[in-house]
Amino acid sequence: MEAQENKIQERNREIGQILQEARTQKNIPLSTCAELVGTSRRRYMAMEQGEATIGAAELEVLMEFFNVPVHKIRHDKDTVAVARQITLEALPGEKLQIIVDVRK
Repeated sequence: MEAQENKIQERNREIGQILQEARTQKNIPLSTCAELVGTSRRRYMAMEQGEATIGAAELEVLMEFFNVPVHKIRHDKDTVAVARQITLEALPGEKLQIIVDVRK
């Protein structure tokens, strides 16, 4: 049972670090992220430090907000996700969404 708890704590730290890097890269304050997921600044900081569990809905909202691809969070032992970036010109105001999931 202790091994599973350690594994969960380690994953919380890994995910928190990914979110912290995305937030600092975009210069977004902790308070903005906390407000986005409906929690306190203190709890959000604990989430980034891996000391608080991040709920699935919170993670989904944050990943979308930071534009973090799923392969950065998810660990698949059988497959490796490879991100590809495609740049296309669009008309002003036109939304483009391209998702490429290449697995080796």
